[in-house]
This record gives sequence, structure tokens and C-alpha cells, in this order.
Amino acid sequence: MKWLQTFVNTKLHQLTAEELRRYAAPFDLKLTNRESEILARLLKQNKIDFFNEKERSMLFKRTEEILGTARSRKLESIVQTFLHENKL
Repeated sequence: MKWLQTFVNTKLHQLTAEELRRYAAPFDLKLTNRESEILARLLKQNKIDFFNEKERSMLFKRTEEILGTARSRKLESIVQTFLHENKL
């Protein structure tokens, strides 16, 4: 499954602001243009390993500053669900 982790990390590090908004919409997570641009830049600049709990936790602390607590926790819940459902 290491190849899948590498693929997911690579894709997340290359997301554009538009892709972030598009992927967030089905989960009823609304992002403004500015928020999605900041998040996309954050993902590109900080090449974290999304499968490393410590690195992921640090990222969500940063997203809380951008999105606020409720939306950041919702985003974290979406990611946790994805990881759990795919046994990653």
C-alpha cells in the first residue's frame, strides 16, 4: 500500500485552489476562493506525509487558523474517514 500512500500524498501536494473547492463541496464544506488558495499554497509548501499522524495534526492546527475550529474539524473528520475506510 506504500504506492497508494505515495500517490495520495503527491496528489494532495499538487491540488489547486479550484480542486480543493470542488472536492470539498460534496462534503458540504464550503471554502472561499481566498481560503482555498491559502490551503493549496500550504499543501504545496509543506510537503507533509498525510499518513503520519503527527504531521497531519500539525497541518490541521494550521487549517484551524484559516478555516476556524468547526470547519477545520470537519475537514479532519473527512480525512480520517478516508484513511479508515481505505485501511491506510
